Amino acid sequence: NVHRAAHALSGRATRAFEAARETVARLINTPRSQEVIWTRGTTEAINLVAQSWGMNELKTGDEIILSTLEHHANIVPWQLVAQRTGAVIRVIPLDARGDLDLAAYHAMLGPCTRLVSVAHVSNALGTVNPVARMVAAAKAVGAVTLVDGAQAVAHLEVDVQAIGCDFYAFSGHKLYGPTGIGVLWGRTELLERMPPWQAGGEMIDRVSFSGTTFNTLPFKFEAGTPHIAGAIGLAAAIDFVMTQDRQWLASHEQ
Repeated sequence: NVHRAAHALSGRATRAFEAARETVARLINTPRSQEVIWTRGTTEAINLVAQSWGMNELKTGDEIILSTLEHHANIVPWQLVAQRTGAVIRVIPLDARGDLDLAAYHAMLGPCTRLVSVAHVSNALGTVNPVARMVAAAKAVGAVTLVDGAQAVAHLEVDVQAIGCDFYAFSGHKLYGPTGIGVLWGRTELLERMPPWQAGGEMIDRVSFSGTTFNTLPFKFEAGTPHIAGAIGLAAAIDFVMTQDRQWLASHEQ
């Protein structure tokens, strides 16, 4: 096991596991590897934000903006949160080309907008959404932003700083890596305010029956024994992808 065992193999595993986190940070261009949270995939990453941020921040009348292009993993978690908090879901329509109707999106934004959660690339149509522009517009009204990057990471160079979003999620198996491993990237200031979603194992600092204190980032959101082999395997897949000429690949795909 990583972090908590004394054996030499644990030390090797821990170093490889945390090096994998650094590899993900380089892939998405974040200088803080502690903002990289291991999950089972995009679905769990979105559910983490929905349950930890959404359930604690949203209230009756708050608005969640999604789009018609979303995978159900970026719809159903927010429906559950809306049912429990009284928040309202609004949906960006499509135009005749299958692109998001950005005029309708801008008209939706307002003082009640608390979250905008959209796909970077549609898993159905392949539509590439202008997420940096959409994030900037959302931030202008004070909304938090999440980008579902599951379909983007294998095809586009992802730069979370350039996009400007608050959360970015993707799955390892979309990037030629193992199944059962994924990533939630989030801004430190938001992650630190969010309560733990699952409890036990590595997310604990000190525990007693009189009270428990939680670990620092990223471990606060990584309960139990993680998918060690999956994280290291994902890093190997990322290393492979990063040796390729990404612009040539994109041109070839087009």
